Amino acid sequence: MPEAAYLALEGHETKALILALWGALVVGEIDNVVRPILVGDRLNLHTVPVFIAIIGGLIVLGPPGFILGPLAMTTTLLALALLRRRLGGPAS
Repeated sequence: MPEAAYLALEGHETKALILALWGALVVGEIDNVVRPILVGDRLNLHTVPVFIAIIGGLIVLGPPGFILGPLAMTTTLLALALLRRRLGGPAS
């Protein structure tokens, strides 16, 4: 939406409208329909840390980082939770 607003302010109203509709209809629907099908309730993480893990994985590992970044983050969080439980601390 910020890019659509920028286009509208620059005088490209048609392009701004197309971009806004694309984002709202296509991208929004993919995010709301496809993501629950692929992920479901299996991922007990907020979207922001997952996004950061994907971007970090892509920067460090390239295309395989799209999968390996979130996998590394999830594995680390699991290891920390197991360590907390073993040491007798609160397991969040």
